[in-house]
Amino acid sequence: MDVVRPDQLPAVERHMRGMLERELGGYDPALHADVDDLAGTYLDRPGHVLLVAVDAEGVLAGTASVRPGGPAPEHVPGWLAARYAAGTTGQVCRVWVDPGHRRGGVGRTLALAAIRHALAEGYDPVCLHTNASVPGALAFWRSVDEVVEVFDARPDDRWSSVHFEVDPGRVSP
Repeated sequence: MDVVRPDQLPAVERHMRGMLERELGGYDPALHADVDDLAGTYLDRPGHVLLVAVDAEGVLAGTASVRPGGPAPEHVPGWLAARYAAGTTGQVCRVWVDPGHRRGGVGRTLALAAIRHALAEGYDPVCLHTNASVPGALAFWRSVDEVVEVFDARPDDRWSSVHFEVDPGRVSP
């Protein structure tokens, strides 16, 4: 697993758009603008990183990213937006593994690398959310010892969001 290189961005964009179409209900410009400008969002921007996992044949297996800020306030309850309103909040995002590469540790490796990167950047707190309607997504995040569930927005949330926060005391170096 590595920080994305500029020459990998076309494959990353195909991967992300495929995930959006297959599993996440499609592209929404309000939620997925980073996919439209991966270079502008993730390359050479302090506090931002896009990680990639590539298999032995050089095929993109998955992604994970870290960005400053928490969930968009218009998409979460006020108390949750307030919890992440500090300028020190970081968010783990886009932990998306290609279906053909699942169940082999790629997602966990990416998630932990993103969590460690966020903590190394000095983010506090570090949050993330998942779409519980994606098969296996909620079970995956609930199995990650380094995170704790803070809010299950279902059934009222149209994205079936479940929100988590990193417990720095559970993260090994």
